Amino acid sequence: MFTDSHNHTSEFSGDAHMTSIELMDAALAKGLDAVVITEHLEMDYPHKVEKALIFDVDDYFSAFRNWKMLVPAGLFLYSGIELGYQRHLCTQYDSLISRYPFDSVIMSNHLYAGQDPYFFRECYQNPKAQVFARYIDEMTEMVLSCNEFDIVGHYDYIMRYSPYEDPTMKYSDAPASFEKFLQALVKKNKSLEINTRSIAKLMAKGIADIWPDREILSRYQALGGDRITLGSDSHDPSTLGFYFHETAAFLKSCGFRDLTTYIGREEIRTPIL
Repeated sequence: MFTDSHNHTSEFSGDAHMTSIELMDAALAKGLDAVVITEHLEMDYPHKVEKALIFDVDDYFSAFRNWKMLVPAGLFLYSGIELGYQRHLCTQYDSLISRYPFDSVIMSNHLYAGQDPYFFRECYQNPKAQVFARYIDEMTEMVLSCNEFDIVGHYDYIMRYSPYEDPTMKYSDAPASFEKFLQALVKKNKSLEINTRSIAKLMAKGIADIWPDREILSRYQALGGDRITLGSDSHDPSTLGFYFHETAAFLKSCGFRDLTTYIGREEIRTPIL
């Protein structure tokens, strides 16, 4: 039933801590049907990091062909990429994706006002509603400015490192911004990722309300949105498929009837059982 559509390996993502073999073994052990290896391509990343968050796409596909020959029976493996959004990169990203046979493409925004909140914690000195609204506005710009992608990654990334007493992201924090963002998703026929790493971050903080905001999902559906994708955003084997059964049950309770994945950039719907 489950495809984990968001994963990274140490072979091509500088911040990952598992090999492709470790990823596949963990996915099989956890009962996943399929995994997508979506390595980071974060061009012009504004911070100094130990290993660059970019990779050679030709080398990736050469390695991917070898990985396909090593896939254990009972598991499917798909090629993917996670693009790190900046407005000036859209044309370059669209051109690159059009030249390669990716199965699935995630577009993510890891920046707030041009900096990654993982490093730029000063951004949280501003009120939560203000910070969240600006981030979602940037996500709307991302969806409308870029074309060659399938899934919007972790719309709640800004929440992960927030020190607010209640760090959860709600529609009521920025209703006007969320309305534009959700309209853009529907207009462009993109899938909204529910990233279970965000759920894990809330659990680690001892937050009781770990689920995506029902009002966000309700407004998405009311506007015609029905594409929803699960991704664990795994960088090590321990989190493959994290909380997928529970999250799928939650999504079903919100009215979603299937999950959306991609093969050869073609949409695949799988019923939530």
